[in-house]
Amino acid sequence: MLYAFFGFLRESYTLYQVRFTVSEDAEHAMVIEIIDISGTVDRLWLRVLAQADEKVYGAGEQFTHFNLRGRSFPLWVREQGTGRNKSSPNAFYDEQTYGGGGDYHTTNFPQPSYISSRGYYLYHEGPDYVVMDFTHDNFHEVFVLAERSVSVGRMRLQNGSDEASLVGHLTNFLGHQPPLPVWIHSGAILGIQGGTTKLQERLGQAEEHGVAVSAVWILDWAGPVSTSSGQTPLWDWQWNQQLYPGLPSVIAELVARGIRVLGYVNPYLRTDGQLYAVAEENDYFVKSATNQTFIHDFGGFFSGTIDLTNPAAYDWYKNEVVKKNMIEFGFSGWMADFGEYLPIHGVSFHSGQSAEELHNQWPVMWAQLNRQAVEEAGKLGDVVFWTRAGFSGTGNYTTLLWAGDQNVDWSLSDGLASTLTAALSVGMSGVALTHYDIGGFTTFASYTPPLVRTEELLLRSAEMAVFTPVFRTHEGSEPSANVQFYSSRGTLLKFARLSRMFSAMMNYTRHVVDTSSTTGLPAQRPLFLNNPSDEPSYDVSYQYMYGDDLLVAPVYLPHKESWDVYLPSDPEASWVFLWDESIVSSGGGTVRVAAPLGHPPVFYRNVSEFVEVFRKVASEPLVNLPPYVPKPGPSPTPGENPGEGPDYCSSSAIPLRLGRYYVLVLLAVVKLFLM
Repeated sequence: MLYAFFGFLRESYTLYQVRFTVSEDAEHAMVIEIIDISGTVDRLWLRVLAQADEKVYGAGEQFTHFNLRGRSFPLWVREQGTGRNKSSPNAFYDEQTYGGGGDYHTTNFPQPSYISSRGYYLYHEGPDYVVMDFTHDNFHEVFVLAERSVSVGRMRLQNGSDEASLVGHLTNFLGHQPPLPVWIHSGAILGIQGGTTKLQERLGQAEEHGVAVSAVWILDWAGPVSTSSGQTPLWDWQWNQQLYPGLPSVIAELVARGIRVLGYVNPYLRTDGQLYAVAEENDYFVKSATNQTFIHDFGGFFSGTIDLTNPAAYDWYKNEVVKKNMIEFGFSGWMADFGEYLPIHGVSFHSGQSAEELHNQWPVMWAQLNRQAVEEAGKLGDVVFWTRAGFSGTGNYTTLLWAGDQNVDWSLSDGLASTLTAALSVGMSGVALTHYDIGGFTTFASYTPPLVRTEELLLRSAEMAVFTPVFRTHEGSEPSANVQFYSSRGTLLKFARLSRMFSAMMNYTRHVVDTSSTTGLPAQRPLFLNNPSDEPSYDVSYQYMYGDDLLVAPVYLPHKESWDVYLPSDPEASWVFLWDESIVSSGGGTVRVAAPLGHPPVFYRNVSEFVEVFRKVASEPLVNLPPYVPKPGPSPTPGENPGEGPDYCSSSAIPLRLGRYYVLVLLAVVKLFLM
């Protein structure tokens, strides 16, 4: 059915006639489209009736607030920002130093859609800048700024019996992610940098201490670079033979042992790199206003942006960089980074489109390039890549999402807790499979007080990852300042236990991932998707259902030995505490349970067919080490692990943290020699 309506817009003292249609199609119960506006109107406000107690979720990947009610969300692809809280000292520091501070709404992956507790979803179809305002009691307002002359936008609305059916419908419309490769669930993906020798050394340490390893991830395979904000890979996507001699044979040997090797790539090329010269000669870059190659300053080094609207540039990058230099080289996956930095002023494109129209689409195009490379190589289902930036349709291309760059801290807005909100919100936006950097990324060792990763944060982050689809570490932006899985024998043993727990979860994780890929329901779900009649579940932001049978309530604050867990009413099952099966609940309330480090609060449904899997996970004993008695001397430097003391697994880790003490030892030796 199609209905045409006329309305009027007033701008100052001028009236504009608007004609729009309201229809239904095979996919949506209502489609509203602006088809004709007299004059030069380029923006639209749509109001939808609301109730004061209504709850709304989605808007892409939101890190601070899960229920969006009471706030306004500008939806524009950009850096998520550091701190993401204007009152945060870290956000202020980064804003003043690097211009990278964020706010509660800043995100790499916005999406103009929301799901309402009133039983419908709204989705704006188009690449436009959108603001979704949920601050009014009796209506929601959607603002659209369209820099196109054809249409100001198309709104799609769909009703459903419950939120789960709405999520499934939205995912079906926007596109499903494929199942992840089986190998990814067998153990930890270890983020390691520093060259072939370091790679083999760290991997050897991990295996010697019982770490279950599925892959090693070498970000700096093309070389490392120090920037104003930390360490980053060299953006010239070719094997660095000086840093990683013999890497192809190392990859072949590791794959034969069941360990994959992963890399890193993004859509930029350094101006001093070999690939840049090729792309420049062939006119493959985004242009400036003067029709020269647009050069982007990335904090101390300069790069060109591949013009993804140029078919020749797109095919060259896909075939010569991604397929040849990565897949054919032997990588089983990579971080397909960035996508959010396309400027909107002073640039031009091969397609002739405006930067405003392309900006939000850019990360989708980048994900599409990587997906096509994998599929054309015949590697879908065996090779995985993960993206952080996105917009509507990213889920149709990316094989895996990740939550971007969190602080190495406990802040709700940008620490460990924010990865929970991110997973839940993006799951309500139609992206079912996501993960995060274990231990976080953003580090400020020179800040006062220093922002560096502690052992407790690393292990709390890792214990939550046990109950997610992917278990992957990152050394962070300043590796030498952060506690790593290899920093001490104690840390390594505790991390190894968690990796084995993740491996023991494999059959259940595989079941969850396959179900998510088929139904569109997220692997990490808000409680109400499984328990729609349980009203309190709609206000729980920091717990999740992992599939149908596990309820996970991660400890996201420091120095906690017990934790409160809300258990929804479940008429078909009882909740059993993973670590003590004598604790059983029928739900409908909050319980307090012991939560020492290594025992994250997890409950399972007693009717699950995977009970024996859960019991195997719980059978891994805690690592108990003798208490560490500190020796007299200076306090630990930032990044040291005070828990077990300087019992490092490798002497190569010591100079990074204790280098100045070696000067004192050397002076003492010289003095003794001269006596």
